[in-house]
Amino acid sequence: MANVDGIDLILDRRGEYTIVEVKRAAPQTLSRVNMVAHQLSRLGERLRAGASPVRVNLVLAIPGSLSVSNLEALRRSGIDVWDRKWILASAAAVGMEDEAIRFIKGGVKPKSPSHAQALGWRLERIPPGRADWSAYQKLCGEILDHLFCPPLSAPIGERTNEAETNRRDFILPNYAISGFWAFLRVRYGADHVVVDAKNYTDGIKKPEVLQLANYLSLHGPGHFGLIVTRKGADNSALVTRREQWTVYNKMILILDDDDVKQMLESKDASGEPDLLIRQKIEDFRLSI
Repeated sequence: MANVDGIDLILDRRGEYTIVEVKRAAPQTLSRVNMVAHQLSRLGERLRAGASPVRVNLVLAIPGSLSVSNLEALRRSGIDVWDRKWILASAAAVGMEDEAIRFIKGGVKPKSPSHAQALGWRLERIPPGRADWSAYQKLCGEILDHLFCPPLSAPIGERTNEAETNRRDFILPNYAISGFWAFLRVRYGADHVVVDAKNYTDGIKKPEVLQLANYLSLHGPGHFGLIVTRKGADNSALVTRREQWTVYNKMILILDDDDVKQMLESKDASGEPDLLIRQKIEDFRLSI
């Protein structure tokens, strides 16, 4: 077998090797998932390059959960995932369920559906499009409240500025005194988190980003906003978002259905749903 550095764990079963990459913080954005897949694939190639041919399996081990789309992306790359559900089920099969529960915060999965699961199912049942915009907007408010309140205060719905020229769907006051949201308030002026919900059948475009950007000001709600939408954004929206940051210091993130489901999965696993927000900011800043 080749001597391969950078591997967290190698399991040897009579010449069949399993490379296990252990991540305490799960990759929650597609770019992070792709990075992990690339890293594991390269480690597998290096291990196969030894003197004799070997069979290599690739595994990502995390104590939390991933969305269905992120799981599918990893599996398409030939990577198995040992997540919270897999660990609990495997431990129960060998009589070590108590030890696994102590290792994984959150304990045993309840028999009845959790609130996070119910919200995810409701999201899937609302079709994109103008006809259901009200139901989608209402559900987004419930999801935001479940994910982030506390530490944020409950969402305030449909606020306009004084001139009544700009209306936003939700404002979440941010009085956090420590942790990630406190950092956002200091670094990005996120005294209030401004959120627009767009039940569009396609990706949002430049005008939707500008609408939110026009509402953001340091003397008003702050410089941090979220657009929650069904299908993400087209290139014009992404270019405009970049301009709003580099020219006006306004940080706008775009969350699609997969992102929302990932945060609900994290909440359901007693994890940190704001980890996805953190990773999206990091990915965006490091891409500039």
